[in-house]
Amino acid sequence: MTRLMAALVLIFSFSVAQVQADDTYDRIQELKYEILEISFNAQGEYDSDDNNLEVRQRLDPLVEELISLAPPRSEQQKLVDVIGTWYQVWADGPGGPPGQGARGDSIWQVVFPEGYYWNVARNQYGPVQNMGYLRGKFSVNTDSLAIEFTKAVFNPQWSFAEPTRLAMLAEFGAFDANPTPFPPGTSPIGKKGYLANVYVDEDIRICRGGGTDFGDNTYLYILERD
Repeated sequence: MTRLMAALVLIFSFSVAQVQADDTYDRIQELKYEILEISFNAQGEYDSDDNNLEVRQRLDPLVEELISLAPPRSEQQKLVDVIGTWYQVWADGPGGPPGQGARGDSIWQVVFPEGYYWNVARNQYGPVQNMGYLRGKFSVNTDSLAIEFTKAVFNPQWSFAEPTRLAMLAEFGAFDANPTPFPPGTSPIGKKGYLANVYVDEDIRICRGGGTDFGDNTYLYILERD
């Protein structure tokens, strides 16, 4: 093969690879848009309203395709992208009783690099409104985070301050005078499980989670960077 022919083959191979990379990027963007669109349209009034099997069946194949297109990374490698504040768009995880609890459009998770996170939510129980704060700690495994809930507090009335700031206030003890009064046998404190960040980038984070303390199901969480 002449040098000219070898150069042409090399240029052609590079061009094909570039086209394939561009196609992959475009498909990833399409999948992210479709996943978020379905999730926002399915968002319920309360967190527990999201537990819809039909929505989960629509999301699962899209999530699987998105995972297949992303370069493989360990949970430790993903952690740099996981750190930060995330708005929960949709989830079918364990929620409160129907018609009360965390508002479906007002749930955030703030993940700190020191190995803990706060779930922040505007709660409503009939006419009563409050801010709920649930703390979890995590350690990093190969393909998931091992989690344990460690603290739950609340603050009367809703707040519209930045979720990151509210989570920091909770961590510094600003709401310790109001421990969350769970009914007997329902406290999440001490419960352990796992949370796998199956896809995360600068825009979107998709998790699967569960564990024996949370039942037999594997739950899906769709979050958007706040």
